Amino acid sequence: MNKPGSYTWIVVPTLNEAGNIRLLLEGIRQALPDLRYHVCIVDDGSKDDTVDIVRNFIRTASADNVSIIQRKKTHLGSQRGVAVWTGLQYGFRHSECDIFVEMDADLSHRPEELRIGIETIFRLGYNVAIASKYLIGSRVVNRPFGRRLLSRVANTTVRSLVSRKVRDYSNGYRFYDRECVSMICAHRLRYGSPIYLTEGLALLMAHRMRIYEFPTTYIGRGEGLSKLRLMDLAKAGIAVFDIAARFHFHSLGFVRGTPAFSQVQISQVEPAVQPQTHSK
Repeated sequence: MNKPGSYTWIVVPTLNEAGNIRLLLEGIRQALPDLRYHVCIVDDGSKDDTVDIVRNFIRTASADNVSIIQRKKTHLGSQRGVAVWTGLQYGFRHSECDIFVEMDADLSHRPEELRIGIETIFRLGYNVAIASKYLIGSRVVNRPFGRRLLSRVANTTVRSLVSRKVRDYSNGYRFYDRECVSMICAHRLRYGSPIYLTEGLALLMAHRMRIYEFPTTYIGRGEGLSKLRLMDLAKAGIAVFDIAARFHFHSLGFVRGTPAFSQVQISQVEPAVQPQTHSK
């Protein structure tokens, strides 16, 4: 199914995922035994054994297609957007990948669905593929009612303000072609919190990228309302109006340049990924 020379870069942001990360890496390996891929772990300063477990997996499983970026988190609240952007930017600059993936480390995103998103880009010619929780055939399991309701309300609000072309703005299980990642890396994004999911998608829609959503099984992982940060919710509530205005009014739109959070502090990358020339 792979095109000659095609290569997938999978970004996994982590923060204290010692209980899940090895299972995820093993799941990815089992799901993609015949494909060229690289897993880029972007760790935001885990206090548990996450990094050591990844290092041990690289050593014991001879996983030369796994690397770790350790960065210093400099802001309060979730900085998942910054972590993902860091991994995408690094992969864009240091690999020849044709497709890029972002997925969570807590096993809420099933590795078994990786091939669906990859085939959507390679075979169907879409620029973006999203594992959507809100399609016929999708399932959400083990997620508290409060979180389901909040997600529904948030997505309905974003769809009303930005565009109804997308059903699920909040799921961070996404697949991009190289053109999209080039666009994301080249524009001045404003948000490093989870609302970046909406900002990045609005940027790509503004440039008429073709988006496809496919049904997914989303597995909740103890994500009660108590785990939400009021700071993140407040930021998202304000940011969505800014993003909608920039999407609909081109004079306020997305400008090229370095993102506001581009000066991320990377303390270590291991093993080092050598730059490669991209060729399709």
